[in-house]
Amino acid sequence: MSWQPGFGSRGFLRFVGVSLVTVAVAFGLYACRNLTDEEGVVAIGLTDAQGDFLTYTVDVTSLTLTKADSTFVQTLPQRTRVDFAQIVDLTEFVTGATIPAGNYVSATLNVDYTNADIRVDDGNGVPVPVAPANIRDSQGAQVTTLPMTVKLDNARQLVIAPLRPSLLDLDFNLAASNFVDMSGINPMVTVNPLLVADVNPDAPKPHRIRGPLDRVDMQAGSFTLILRPFNLLQGDHGRVAFLTDSNTTYEIDQTSFRGSAGLSALAAKPQLTATVAVGTLDLTSRRFIATEVLAGSSVRFGTSDVLTGNVVSRSSGTTFVVKGAELVRSNGTLTFRDTVTVTVASGTTKVIKQGTMGTFATGDISVGQRVTVLGNLTNTTVGSTTMDATSGLARLLITQLNGSVNSGGVVGNTVAMTLSRIDGRPIGLFNFAGTGTTGNDANPNSYQVAAGTLSLAGIGNGTPLKVRGFVRPFSQATATGDFDAITLIDVTNAPATLVVGWPSLEAAPFNNPTATGMTVNLTNAGLLHDIFRGGVDTRLSLSDAPIVNATNPARGLFVIGDNGTVTVYTRLSAYQAALQAELAAGRKARSFVASGGTYVDGPKTLTANAMAAALQ
Repeated sequence: MSWQPGFGSRGFLRFVGVSLVTVAVAFGLYACRNLTDEEGVVAIGLTDAQGDFLTYTVDVTSLTLTKADSTFVQTLPQRTRVDFAQIVDLTEFVTGATIPAGNYVSATLNVDYTNADIRVDDGNGVPVPVAPANIRDSQGAQVTTLPMTVKLDNARQLVIAPLRPSLLDLDFNLAASNFVDMSGINPMVTVNPLLVADVNPDAPKPHRIRGPLDRVDMQAGSFTLILRPFNLLQGDHGRVAFLTDSNTTYEIDQTSFRGSAGLSALAAKPQLTATVAVGTLDLTSRRFIATEVLAGSSVRFGTSDVLTGNVVSRSSGTTFVVKGAELVRSNGTLTFRDTVTVTVASGTTKVIKQGTMGTFATGDISVGQRVTVLGNLTNTTVGSTTMDATSGLARLLITQLNGSVNSGGVVGNTVAMTLSRIDGRPIGLFNFAGTGTTGNDANPNSYQVAAGTLSLAGIGNGTPLKVRGFVRPFSQATATGDFDAITLIDVTNAPATLVVGWPSLEAAPFNNPTATGMTVNLTNAGLLHDIFRGGVDTRLSLSDAPIVNATNPARGLFVIGDNGTVTVYTRLSAYQAALQAELAAGRKARSFVASGGTYVDGPKTLTANAMAAALQ
């Protein structure tokens, strides 16, 4: 058998990361009624980073916080369907609730797998569905509902109090929580949840809020939304407020604005206008600053079918094919389709470019470009799904390339890359025919990235790169430009993640503990013993002895998961002592994930601010 934590076959890993549930308390938030002196406000959100699951859609039925006096507080007002594989690089708020003040010592997330839609990558970008009967727990029984509980470190409990800001991240780690077996005719997924908690994290992700507009305060430069997360068309999950500044971009009724002009346009919309906001948390003021706002007809809520994915081919001026499409129907239901053929029309399909002012047309949509399209599904049959967007909207989204500089190197401000993936999709899925001027179709083995004024210092043959930007318009790629970069990152020193799986379990997973870290034993590791940096995979040898050191041994995120029960430590010494005790009692390791720091190839040393060991 080929058992791996979160990966069915190691060659097609897109990105390993953590999934988060964020609980943000009291900053810039208020609930539906006035607070008493014994209450605080809590906002809760969900996110994940991409793995080998093309879709991991389940129903979150409840989230319970437990106080030190054993009092239970329910914080999720209604059942919410979530695709963890699609919530990448940001946190989505799901509720803003008024809860009693006090010290909270644990959290339990309940997930219903009865109607789960889980599909894994077959290694070539093709989704393989996992039958509900093949979703099992660690004892081999079919999973229906699954509670995930995490205990907070006594030294850093969640304290809820009026006007006292606090932030809690709960991490449902897909990679460490799921073993995928692809050896049989049908894939098997074994779920052994690893839920991690971190109070007041130092680097929270961007946050996304969806729901009807409640009010706009022009004098304060802020707006407030009624929380209605993911694809819910009804409900009131509380209130969340965002500040804005001169850099905030807006798309309102399919028209782009920036700064105060955008806030004025938002203020002109009636209350309950459908709105989506993305922002970042200012760690000093504990307020959210909006970076991007969509409202009115730019938001789907119940008016259009919507798909998001990457264009893999374009055969004419009016049609293109989108791969890996997340589809949200106008009735709020969420589905996944491997491919969707989209029809657009010049002059009647509105085209917008994310975060960019200007005029754009359907010809700007080219192969590789990530898009969100609002339209109407005209055929819902799997394998031949079609969408009519001739009177709809196509939004060009920031697209990510992964690969390395080839022998062409750097010429002027252009970098020649050998592409491995586009937005996590294997490059072999893309057909670049017709993308360029005569004789200049894009070539993934010599993909020309125009860097503009970005620094190219230190970039040369073999440098692994992560590039974000936009694909050149269809049929307009040239010998010196297939893609316009807005960021270009050498991932050699990018934040790294070590992932190790022991399919037969390991009694001695760690050696040589020190005051700053420990050595990981790879001798009996399975197929997965890899370092991942910016989407680039470096495989370690079974004879290697990677050292994992804590960034700060006195303040970190150190986790032990044991058959669904998770304990969090903030001091490395306490974590090492607990691991030693568990292993001495006969427990064995099945996986280990360390992330958040820099990996040095020579001595094979990773500096990490988070470590998680799953025992069994």
